[in-house]
Amino acid sequence: MVGILEIEAIGRQQRSLEFAPRRAGLHLAPWRESQAYPGSWFPLPETSPSGPVPDLIEEEERRKDRVRILLDRYGVLFRELLLREPAPLRWPDVFRTLRIMELSGEIMAGYFFEGIPGPQFASPQALRLLLREPPEDPVYWMSAVDPASVCGLGLEGLKGIFPKRVEGAHLVFHGTRLVLTSQRKGRSLTIAVPPDEPRLEDYFGVLRHLLTRDFDPLSRVVVERINDEPAPASPYLEVLRRTFEVVRDRSRVSLFRTPER
Repeated sequence: MVGILEIEAIGRQQRSLEFAPRRAGLHLAPWRESQAYPGSWFPLPETSPSGPVPDLIEEEERRKDRVRILLDRYGVLFRELLLREPAPLRWPDVFRTLRIMELSGEIMAGYFFEGIPGPQFASPQALRLLLREPPEDPVYWMSAVDPASVCGLGLEGLKGIFPKRVEGAHLVFHGTRLVLTSQRKGRSLTIAVPPDEPRLEDYFGVLRHLLTRDFDPLSRVVVERINDEPAPASPYLEVLRRTFEVVRDRSRVSLFRTPER
């Protein structure tokens, strides 16, 4: 049997349910009026406030690997040399790592070349080559866009000496001297030695390369100007005849490979 106290408790609970909507309505009305922006609402996914923690040691090792690639390419690094490199290899991206590698003894900082402002860094292998006696009387040439070329660096001491860093320009050196500059695949030659230079034929080896190279050789080299004068009247023409088959017309000279070459 249900006691009297239990009946009274049930009655109080029913009366509270009857008045609950009215009291809830009184409390919810101000809240409903405050909802001025209706729409679809959904919770955002939970994410870490800082994202994944980067591995700083691994990132620094990647920077060191980039520096090692640059040192293998150039031997000595300085700010102007890296201006034409892509963003991960430019001076601001690697300078801090260069200092760290210097402190660890992997590379060395110093003043290796005159006329270059700011710090310079070299690998031990490059420093050994710089301290070694150079080969006697070498003649060699390079493209103006070669990584070893100093064309286009913008250094004050090099202005007016070297051509622009463009395809088709070549430099010929005899030891440390720049003896011949070829531009536009031989159309313009600047020769810094007299016509009786004993090794002048060796200097013209860069033109012979354009005719005999394995990839995309030229059928002929057209020379229009030599030392800013018309090529047909140049005193260097006699030496060119000893090296190439020469066809001269009024405004230019065409060089062809000889049968024995």
